[in-house]
Amino acid sequence: MAKKFNLREFQTSLSQQLQAAASRDNTGSRLGFRVGNVNWLVSLADTEEVLPVPPIVKVPGARRWFRGMANIRGNLYAVSDFSDFMGQGVTPEHADCRLLIPHHDFGVNAALLVHGTLGLRNINRYQAREDGVPHPWVARRYADENGMDWCDMDFGQLLGNAGFLMVEAQLG
Repeated sequence: MAKKFNLREFQTSLSQQLQAAASRDNTGSRLGFRVGNVNWLVSLADTEEVLPVPPIVKVPGARRWFRGMANIRGNLYAVSDFSDFMGQGVTPEHADCRLLIPHHDFGVNAALLVHGTLGLRNINRYQAREDGVPHPWVARRYADENGMDWCDMDFGQLLGNAGFLMVEAQLG
């Protein structure tokens, strides 16, 4: 029972931090998360919620990276394994995994399965990298104070990408 309480406490704390950050000037604030071996950032304004992974119902005939559908507070969400979509392998199921829910303004009930969250980050302290971006849903790339690379996600580009929207498996 203590584990459930701690999980709920974590989710409540993260939700409060996101709401507090959204209510102040947060042009440099991003939520950090891990996908495969890559550090990612997403704007707080583009993020509705981050939550532990609920049960997911598999969908027959879907691509491997499309994990299935999840019921989140009475609404169905299409769950995609972002690491697997990016070609970095299946995200192993463990307690640190989270679903990253895009803001409802995007008009899609999608959820990204990510390896784990890395807390709030301030990109004003990071150096913008001038080399190209590997995908249209990478708005910019940064290097933090320790030289670690970060990709800044453009949720709109990802959610509108034809490859991301095509979840049915291709026939031989």
